[in-house]
Amino acid sequence: MEIKGNGNEKKKAARAPWRALAQAGRVARENVESCRNAETNDERETTGALNDEKKRSAARIWEAKKGEAENVLANPAEARSVVANFNNWLEKFASSKSFATRTGGAAFDGVKTLFRALKATFGGEYRGFSKKTLVALTAAALYCVAPVDAIFDWIPGLGLCDDLFVVAAALKAFAAETRTFRRWERTKAARELFAGTTRRLAEVERVVLCPGWQSADASCDEIVEILRPIFPRAIFDRYRWPSNVPWKTAREYVDGDGVEAFAQFAATLPTDPAKIALVGHSLGARATVRALARRVRNGESPFGAAFLLGAAIDADDPELGAATRGVLAPLGNFFAAADRVLKYAYRTAEGKRPLGLTGAERKWENYVDCQVSGDEEFWLELGENAASAAALLGNKALWVKFPLSADLAAKAMEASRHCFAQYATFLRSVLEEGEFGGVLDVSAAPRR
Repeated sequence: MEIKGNGNEKKKAARAPWRALAQAGRVARENVESCRNAETNDERETTGALNDEKKRSAARIWEAKKGEAENVLANPAEARSVVANFNNWLEKFASSKSFATRTGGAAFDGVKTLFRALKATFGGEYRGFSKKTLVALTAAALYCVAPVDAIFDWIPGLGLCDDLFVVAAALKAFAAETRTFRRWERTKAARELFAGTTRRLAEVERVVLCPGWQSADASCDEIVEILRPIFPRAIFDRYRWPSNVPWKTAREYVDGDGVEAFAQFAATLPTDPAKIALVGHSLGARATVRALARRVRNGESPFGAAFLLGAAIDADDPELGAATRGVLAPLGNFFAAADRVLKYAYRTAEGKRPLGLTGAERKWENYVDCQVSGDEEFWLELGENAASAAALLGNKALWVKFPLSADLAAKAMEASRHCFAQYATFLRSVLEEGEFGGVLDVSAAPRR
């Protein structure tokens, strides 16, 4: 036992230098880590100080630009000069290889929106902005064109990031007025597309409403009241079809037996087809396309006009081309990028891009695409009320196998910007007399 004990002591003595070396290593690592942490804290303090200084610098520049904007708004000639300078800056921005243009697509769209807003306002077309908003938007433009700002524009990669941030902040601060301006733009663009059809639309004596899925028990009284001002002499009829069934069953009916059912309904109308307008929403728009294509195949006379609202039909549907020949006025398709039902439910259930979400995949004669809303409505909506419904709408089984009550379906359509009334209201703003957003004389620009 004594010999064995002596052996253990020798082993302990042999391991002692290694233990001491390991302990020294741990102490050294702790010291290095402590130094690194100290350096990191110093860097953070330095970076924070720099960031604070940049923020203060940007704030000073922004306040100065708002003062300049007040003066610009009091001088129409100077206002037009700002728009011209901003256009030059925008072209430089678009051609740059900066980090901002590569990664800030949505914000860059905001920059282009700002340019169009100022151009339309100072050019005398639009007067929808309040003075406070116009001062902020003009200040943002002045900030962008300024040669010196918080981050110099000539700095590679980052020079334009602060400009983009300022524009985005200005637009978001006045999101409601920004949405109104964008809607005015779309209304104006749609009016230009229908400019040559005013006489034909004025001759409409009967309007056929064809609502979509889960609409069999729903009233169309609201739609009639919305559209009556643009068809004051017309009689409104409603085409009823068995829509309160699971999605797949409803879609198969529209593509099958529903085609002949719609044809028989149209044949009973005591009105010249050239004086009939069809207004279809969602799957009702799909039924409208099928009905128009059938008339062409059978050599029947075309209807006077037709409007597709939030159409639940593939953007490359092969019958679209024929449908455009089944109507005298241009076939008007009103699509909305903010339509969550089409964005989630249709694409999930059908696996295809719907016509009512982004418009047709190719150009057709006698056909026009009119944008009702864009992605900014999707993101700027306060509360994003469909966020919780997105997972539900993404469940294919819900749309293929199970029906919804008419009341629940109507509420879901409205919350998801797929409501018939929402599309009908935009259609009315396009065809109704008067200017959406009004007309502004340059002399009427806000004064100090």
